[in-house]
Amino acid sequence: MNYKYTSLALLWMSLIIYTSSIPAHSFPGSGSLSEQIISNLGHIPEFALLTFLWLKAFIRKENKGKSRMAVTLILIGLIIFAISDEIHQSFIPGRFASFMDIGLDLLGIFSGLGVLRIFGMFSIFQKKEEI
Repeated sequence: MNYKYTSLALLWMSLIIYTSSIPAHSFPGSGSLSEQIISNLGHIPEFALLTFLWLKAFIRKENKGKSRMAVTLILIGLIIFAISDEIHQSFIPGRFASFMDIGLDLLGIFSGLGVLRIFGMFSIFQKKEEI
């Protein structure tokens, strides 16, 4: 486990929870359509970065056999976090849980994973060479 990335991932999750805890009336002008669109689209990079941080925290090139299981567990954990964050948000005055937000979180999770896979940052995503 890489403690630097684990600390960053936990810090980023704390920031996500903190921003979800802010009542809707605390955002000045939060009713405009453009601000709502920007806020909603912010879920994608927010969860893509979180995915990157958790993968960097747990995936090691030398542990290739265990890496696929780690990726699966990380993805399951992130999906549970996204759903629980929306449920938490539903208890905040003026805020509500949204399936669209969960969908955008999932898009962020899988786009973060996809970017890492495309750039081959983890050996488990690299194709096996055939002899």
